[in-house]
Amino acid sequence: MNRTSSLRAAVVATVSVLALIAAPTTASAQAPPGPVDESRLVPTLSPTFTPWTCKAEQTGPVCTGSRHLTFDWELTDFPCAVPVYNARDERRRQTRFYDWNYLNYDRSFQSNDVDWFSTSPQGPATGSISTTIRFQEHYGVPGDDATRTITTDGVLYDIRSAQGAPLWRAVGTVIEPPGVVGTFTGHVTDHGVSMRYVDVPFSEVLPDDTFVSLVCEAATATP
Repeated sequence: MNRTSSLRAAVVATVSVLALIAAPTTASAQAPPGPVDESRLVPTLSPTFTPWTCKAEQTGPVCTGSRHLTFDWELTDFPCAVPVYNARDERRRQTRFYDWNYLNYDRSFQSNDVDWFSTSPQGPATGSISTTIRFQEHYGVPGDDATRTITTDGVLYDIRSAQGAPLWRAVGTVIEPPGVVGTFTGHVTDHGVSMRYVDVPFSEVLPDDTFVSLVCEAATATP
């Protein structure tokens, strides 16, 4: 064996030995700490998403929870031409990311909610509002809810009667910085007419009186 081959063999052997020596140390350094102490989490976990599952990851505890709520028919206070009743189905999944100081620094949600409306006390539904969104809550200061920026993406509202196309539908993104009115960028289809908005307060996109009128129209099938 020449000198070059001997040196190469020695280097390979040395690297292999070092790898074997270093492997346990590296694995140990990458192993996350022990079980998550949920009592230390700030903010605390929402009791409506129980049961929560928390795991220790490299960046800190990661907790996931789901919620499925249903609300039976009840009379609303919408000022429609006839009494309107509402029932609701809410399905949400949430993931919270904490650092190893147990401070929440990010959250992600998936939400699928449906409100049904009817002119009869027990249905059937004659109109509906559905929402299918993902939203992210990023903390400016970990653990401080007042510093969250909330970004919502998806179908924000789909308002329709039981028959036919949507009366009003908004698809896009709402960004809500801390203490600031959220702005909407996306498309709205209003009775078949599409419009695009860029950084417009959502309260201007769908004012309260317009929302009430749409609910009444969807529930009663009359404009």
